[in-house]
Amino acid sequence: MSRDKLRALEELQKVDLQIRDLAQQAEKHPARLKQIETERNQARVALDAQRGRLADNERARRQNEQLLQLEKDKVRKWESRLSELKTPREYAALARELDIAKKTNQTAEEEIRRLSGEYEELKKGIADLEQALGEKEAVVQSEGKQIQDVLSGLQGQVQVLEKERDAVAASVDRSMLSRYERIRKQRGGLAVVPVVGMTCKGCQRNIPPQMANNLRTGNELLTCPNCHRFIYPAEAEAAAAPA
Repeated sequence: MSRDKLRALEELQKVDLQIRDLAQQAEKHPARLKQIETERNQARVALDAQRGRLADNERARRQNEQLLQLEKDKVRKWESRLSELKTPREYAALARELDIAKKTNQTAEEEIRRLSGEYEELKKGIADLEQALGEKEAVVQSEGKQIQDVLSGLQGQVQVLEKERDAVAASVDRSMLSRYERIRKQRGGLAVVPVVGMTCKGCQRNIPPQMANNLRTGNELLTCPNCHRFIYPAEAEAAAAPA
C-alpha cells in the first residue's frame, strides 16, 4: 500500500522535474533576447551620437564661413580706405585692424579645412554605424522571432504538463501531497529518492541499518533521517522495470 502511494509521488515528481527543466530552458531565452536588444540599442545610441557630432561640425563650419565672409568684407572695405587716409597715425591704426582681420581670416580658413576633413570622417563613421545598426536590427528581427517561437512552444509544453500534474496530484493523499510539496521546495525539486545499499541518493548519507532493512522488507512509508526526503529501495525500482 505504501509503495503504491510512493509510486504516485514518483509520478508527480517526474512531471514536476519536466516542468522545472522546461522553465530553466525558458529562462535562458529572455536573457538572450535582452542581450541582442541591448546590443541593438547601443548601436542606435552610437549612431545618434555620431549624427550629433556631424550636426555640430556643420554648425561650426557655417559659423566659421560666416565669420570668414565678414572679415573678408572688412578687409576689402578697409583696404579701399587706406589711400584716403591723411595722417600716418590714421594709416597705422587701420593697418593694425587690417592685420588682425587677415589673421582672423587665416584662422577661420584653417578651421574650415579642419572641419571639412572631420566632416568626411564623421560621414564615413555614420555609414559604418548605420550598417552596424542594420545588422543588429536584423538579428533582433530573426533571432528574436525564433526566441519568441521557442518560448511559445515551451509554454505549450508546460501547459500540457500542468494538466497532467493536476491529474496525478489528484491521486495522491492530501497529507502526503502537502509534505511532498514542502520537501520539494526545500530540496531543489527532489522529494522522492532511492536508497542504494544504505545510502540515500538525495543527500548521499547513510541511513541506519535497521531503517535500510525495514525499507526493503516492510510496508512503511519512510523518509531519510538526514534530508527528510521520501525514500524507497533502489532494488524495488529495478524489479519494477520491464525486462
